[in-house]
Amino acid sequence: MSENGGKPRAADLSRRAALGVFAAAGIGYACFGPRAGRERTDGRLVLDYWEKWTGIEGKAMQKIVREFNDSQDRLYVRYFATAGIDEKAQIAIAGGAPPDVVGLWNYSVPAFAAADAILPLDDLGRPYGVRPEMYAAGVRQVTTYKGRMLAAVNTGGVLALYYNKAQFREAGLNPERPPRTIPEFDAAAKTLLVRKGDRIERMGFHHREPGWWSFVWGNHFGGSLYDEGANRSTADSPENIAGYDWVQSFPREYGLGAVNEFRSSFGNYDSPLNAFISGRLSMVVQGPWLANMINLHRPDLEYGVAPFPVAESLYEPDRPIGLIDTDVLVIPRGALHPEASMEFIAYTQQQRVVEELSTVHCKGSPLAASSEAFVRDHPNRGIAVFEAIARSPRAFRVPPTPCWAQMKDEMDRALDRVWNLQGAPEAILKRSRERSQAALDLYAANAARRAGAGANALEASA
Repeated sequence: MSENGGKPRAADLSRRAALGVFAAAGIGYACFGPRAGRERTDGRLVLDYWEKWTGIEGKAMQKIVREFNDSQDRLYVRYFATAGIDEKAQIAIAGGAPPDVVGLWNYSVPAFAAADAILPLDDLGRPYGVRPEMYAAGVRQVTTYKGRMLAAVNTGGVLALYYNKAQFREAGLNPERPPRTIPEFDAAAKTLLVRKGDRIERMGFHHREPGWWSFVWGNHFGGSLYDEGANRSTADSPENIAGYDWVQSFPREYGLGAVNEFRSSFGNYDSPLNAFISGRLSMVVQGPWLANMINLHRPDLEYGVAPFPVAESLYEPDRPIGLIDTDVLVIPRGALHPEASMEFIAYTQQQRVVEELSTVHCKGSPLAASSEAFVRDHPNRGIAVFEAIARSPRAFRVPPTPCWAQMKDEMDRALDRVWNLQGAPEAILKRSRERSQAALDLYAANAARRAGAGANALEASA
């Protein structure tokens, strides 16, 4: 039996499966990805680090890499900005030629873990004190899957409500008291609405801007999408139905044609025409990174940040609810020098380094505690709110399942149908639950079949 309990290693994935991923990705990345020669004349061991970030975010991480390289003379890390990193990393691991460190999103971890494509960090991280407990209470959940630590958190993303203080003041709302509950939020949104005839000029809020998180609305009514213990989709729970009934109330209240026409006029996220930055929307749900766009395109914007409102019965000021949406670092199965990879990861987890990177990214620290200077001098005016959500026991992550991509596709479709008044949310979410459960059941059946085939092969060879 192998050290991982008889499951196939990532390098043992079938050639046919690997070729299938090649076809889906459209490139032969395992053969000609960003892997220049590893030779150095100074005797250092070279580690390749694949990361998603470019631009400001990428430059900040490259600076951390340079600082690590300058801090010692045994290891040399090379940073490769890598588009489509999930697929390309899977291909490289399946092909037996992985990088040494990969930067993923937290929601990718279960799929990589289920394929045995990344190494547990429990033992590797122990000498450096890298363990789940070092992170904020809401963040630490994304580091583990099925009881093992599999990822270190690179930066801490959290969703919250940005609101335009000047527009609140202009509309007669208190800019220092953002809405806390859904009824307060609805009242504020109506007050902030500006029409010119039948045409909407400004909305208080629009659920489809930016439209990246179709699946969060039920959580603010006490729901969740997944029962991990039972491996069951819960998309049509009463709480989720309440959440999407609320979503549907906006196109019903303001007119479907009017709100869709209004949405079609928005500019790109990373531009001065961003709906919130330009003042077309008074409130938006976003992560801390939006502050970077504000600072770049409209630094004089008077904005505030608050936890996104919840159903009245759920409001607890000291235990806010919000999505944890972090970046993580993992060590691929097949990495030639996992201890050296862990040494680099451990360097990035030092408070000084975490806070340096988080400041440039405009994000809160994912760690359990932050320095006074970090919070005081942070370029995101809402940093205290983001950190409070990260430390809340009611912060939530996406469902920890390898089937998350399929579940999210179903929720994207469900939100589209709910928003466009194509049925009652209860029926739409029931269909989403059925289709998500079919994906969960199929994955579980295939996993059981693979496990049984592996056990039979071991018996035959004994």
